[in-house]
Amino acid sequence: MASLTESQLKQLTESLDDWGMEYDLTGHWPEKSVALLADRGAWRWNVPAEFGGDPLQHGELLRAYEALSAGCLSTALLWTQRDGAVELIAASPNEALKRRVLPALARGEMYTTVGIAQLTTSKRGGGHLLKATTDGDGYRLNGMMPWATGAERADAIVTGAVLPDGNQILACVPTDREGIRVDKPDTLLALSASRTSCVHCENYRVEPDDMLQGPAPKVLALRTPVKPLVTSACGIGVAGALHDIIMSMKPGLRSHFEDVVDPLSQRYHAVREKLYSAADRVHDPAYEVPSTEIRVMVNEVVIQMGLTALTLSKGSGFIQGRPVQRHFREALFFLVWSAPASVQLESLIRLIGGND
Repeated sequence: MASLTESQLKQLTESLDDWGMEYDLTGHWPEKSVALLADRGAWRWNVPAEFGGDPLQHGELLRAYEALSAGCLSTALLWTQRDGAVELIAASPNEALKRRVLPALARGEMYTTVGIAQLTTSKRGGGHLLKATTDGDGYRLNGMMPWATGAERADAIVTGAVLPDGNQILACVPTDREGIRVDKPDTLLALSASRTSCVHCENYRVEPDDMLQGPAPKVLALRTPVKPLVTSACGIGVAGALHDIIMSMKPGLRSHFEDVVDPLSQRYHAVREKLYSAADRVHDPAYEVPSTEIRVMVNEVVIQMGLTALTLSKGSGFIQGRPVQRHFREALFFLVWSAPASVQLESLIRLIGGND
């Protein structure tokens, strides 16, 4: 198993932070960040060793995502979506596909991402999402993947579709065939450099060799227990970046601001500790990972950190090109990133005080 030292994680954050503002302002694909991660062996971080990977343990992988997010959340999003696709491929019973695709992914010879929001949390598209029909020994896809990060760069996209009987299929679909079209990336409030797009399928043929799972009622049910903690780890990364900014301003603050800053700092550290305590126990069969609770706590603390940093920075933090406003906009992403209704509701209750 690979491992990353605290020094290596800090260096990743610092390097990505140097480029993060550039990519935030331009919305360009983060070439330098991707090249750095490739040089650090990140293509192999979650590929099984039997397919050429050098995987990190779950807790260490979350710490890596935290470090990436503290430097450049666009880069972190690209990597988590790529790794999410790798995870779904590795969990498939299609051994031939795994032998064909996973070694290439471990070497960085191809890039993949996920287009599965239509099966999880997305409400985009007015109900015209991705549907499948049988076609001999394969399937035909029609509809859309509403959110696919880095789709314009992907050699293949792991996606899911719904059959007329309600069952689902999961497939790894190459992007160089007829019937698939990637929209121009959306301009987002933050993370435009993630190059997130809508992907359309029109009579797209899924071959038997492309299949990962299904037909089954819920094809995403085989994801590993740590998966729900990935978004929280990224949120803690952004919260940590904002925490560092706040702490750097603390010596110049009037004393009464400490009544706000000190408890918030303590809350951040407590939430971070809870996240990694849960990550260390994901394989304990007697332990139920409180992923929803942790996600809500992360949402609360990262938004509070953003509001505090922006307030304490006064007008300078509101200027485009300054770290405070970038990280604050990134913090807002966690209100919508893979957030089920239970997370959205509880996050809003905590943020607006509706539980008083």
